[in-house]
Amino acid sequence: MTKKTEIVEIGGTENPGINIKKFMEKTMKYSAIIGIVVIVGIIIISGSWFSVNQGDRAIILRFGRVIDKTEPGFHFKVPFIDSIKTISVRTRKIHNKTEVYSKDIQVAQIALSLNYNINPASVIDIYSRYSTDYEDRVIIPQIMAKSKDVFGQFNAVEVVRSREKIAAKITEELKQQFTDTGIQIETTQIENIDYSKEYENSVEERMKAEVEVAKVQQNLEREKLNAEMVRTKARGEADAKVMSAEAEAQAIKLRGDAEASAIKAKASALAQNPSLVNLIQAERWNGELPQTMLPNGTVPIIGVKQARE
Repeated sequence: MTKKTEIVEIGGTENPGINIKKFMEKTMKYSAIIGIVVIVGIIIISGSWFSVNQGDRAIILRFGRVIDKTEPGFHFKVPFIDSIKTISVRTRKIHNKTEVYSKDIQVAQIALSLNYNINPASVIDIYSRYSTDYEDRVIIPQIMAKSKDVFGQFNAVEVVRSREKIAAKITEELKQQFTDTGIQIETTQIENIDYSKEYENSVEERMKAEVEVAKVQQNLEREKLNAEMVRTKARGEADAKVMSAEAEAQAIKLRGDAEASAIKAKASALAQNPSLVNLIQAERWNGELPQTMLPNGTVPIIGVKQARE
């Protein structure tokens, strides 16, 4: 019995198994090409734009050459040709530790912090000169150099007592160093100063000695004050006694003058009236006769009478 084969034409071919296989291969090939095109398109589209955050500035490089800078926001660039470098213009802080020597050759380890920012108008110039690692290339080396220069102008004891003054001087030196560079120095803080243990012990002993000296001086001042108070009190008492003596002398003088005047008046009265004494005696007599009398003496009252007679 003869078996008939049904002929199905697909793409002008009489063998259906082979035609379907070729069709699937072509379909997969086209799908792969389309997929690659889509992926390449996505890459191209995604690489043609970029965004810049607030507080940053972007440098656009074309084959490594700076061609422009952008403000914050959404921007376009040429895919695969242009590249972007971002520089922050916010205030940034650098922490640094540096070994320095004081004026009296005392070594110390100091910890500094520096606040600075980048002038937005100078980002192209800064990138052209220092790229994006300007902190390591220029700022930190200058912090170390200026710190050593300024610390070398002070003795170790002065350093401990003048931290704010030294920090202000370092800030001023750095501002002058970075003038017209686009790097703007804001403030510098000295966070810590570490001397050797031997020096710290010597400073502690010196401070104790200064405290003792100050205590002795305070005691001396107190003793001087007490002595001055005693002298003032004695001077006051002496002045009071002198014034009292002068007043007493003046009183005595006045009393003497009064008595002299009285005596003079009495003498004048007696001279003018000799019988005044007998009169006074009679006035003061109590009426009693003396119990004893001297030979040839006279009785007072009788004598007065006789004198009157």
